[in-house]
Amino acid sequence: MAAQGKIRRYFKDLYRNNRRKVKRIIMVSHFWLLLAGLFLTSLGIGRYIYLNHKRPDQHMNVYWASDSELGYRHMSVYARGARPGGALTPPVYINSGVSLKRADIIEIRTNLQNLADSGRGSQSKSGLGTDGRPHGWEDCMSSFLDGNIQTVPLDGVNSTSAMTSPCNIVAVEGNFPAFHPFRYMSGGFLPEVLDDARQIVINDVLAWKFYKSYDVIGNKLSLWGQEFTIIGVVSELSDSMSRATGTLDPRVYIYFTAMESWAPLTDSGNDNSRSATASSGNNTTPTPTPSGTSPSSPANAPENSEPSVRPEMAVMCYEAMLPEVIRGVAKSDMSNSMASYTPAEPNFYLLSNTGRFNLIDTWKYMLPIGKTSSRLSVYEFPYWEKAAQLTTQHMFADELSVIAGFVLLITGGVQSVLRYRKMS
Repeated sequence: MAAQGKIRRYFKDLYRNNRRKVKRIIMVSHFWLLLAGLFLTSLGIGRYIYLNHKRPDQHMNVYWASDSELGYRHMSVYARGARPGGALTPPVYINSGVSLKRADIIEIRTNLQNLADSGRGSQSKSGLGTDGRPHGWEDCMSSFLDGNIQTVPLDGVNSTSAMTSPCNIVAVEGNFPAFHPFRYMSGGFLPEVLDDARQIVINDVLAWKFYKSYDVIGNKLSLWGQEFTIIGVVSELSDSMSRATGTLDPRVYIYFTAMESWAPLTDSGNDNSRSATASSGNNTTPTPTPSGTSPSSPANAPENSEPSVRPEMAVMCYEAMLPEVIRGVAKSDMSNSMASYTPAEPNFYLLSNTGRFNLIDTWKYMLPIGKTSSRLSVYEFPYWEKAAQLTTQHMFADELSVIAGFVLLITGGVQSVLRYRKMS
């Protein structure tokens, strides 16, 4: 009992001694609320602006509209593909309900061109060009897979000096840099008009890993038993979101035609042990495939390809920079150009990159919690879209921070007014 009495007296003395301090803190609670509110609001707004600024790939329409009387909107369509041969094989077309193939892209491009021509109200330069490319707007398509890539010894004989690395492979066609800004360490990107299907662009991570240099234009790399010539080294976005989603990985960019012609259809076929020297005997170059056509099989297939007739490859991502005279019309044009797209039951992921980070679209993406991520779990996304989605999640948290900050500012402001009235 004596011990309990001592403890009770201790806390009573502590309260009496600190009562004045506690009272002072309570009396200035409005100040702390205002300070906390100002901190959360400033932090949320500052991070929101910073993250938005770090995603120039989502604002490429600004560059197109800067020297034009028209506005532009960056639209993306993500589709699905099957990989029956394993994770290291290219995506294969499934059916018109969930997949896109080259013929589908041609149809979409033609429909979009007709809509763009009617919107301009001009008969000059109408329709697609002779090379199948659009007029007055740009597009590109891409697919991706993983594989192993190997250096080709300069002497062409001593294969023991060759280095091998796993890498991410992005197969592209069209004006890809119009949607994905790169910093060029050397050389340039793959030309829109295909001249040599064995050209390759690598990122700075792979260049440094293999050569400890970015001045590597003209060097050879072996992929799928074929020799590719390096024509460019690019540095991808290096913000925290991009690094978290793959820009620190070795990566190469090749023509879509090269993937159609040579990508292995089984994981075992992806073994790059077929050295560059071994592949040098099979040095036939596929006939360049103009945009809007499909490579013939088996003429464009490697001699050691698995089946005699290769399946159609799936286009995982289609992007278009569409002119937009009236706000929102580009979204409608894209959905109307896809014969198998139904807005009521979307079987493709149709996305407007332009404006995706505004308050309303961010909340639509995040709420209800888990709904969007569940719907998109059936898709494979490239590193740039993963980075944008991660940025959206962080922006949503910043918006919540701003809302909490405003609540604290209002509460602190009300308390300040009441205290002032009481004192007066």
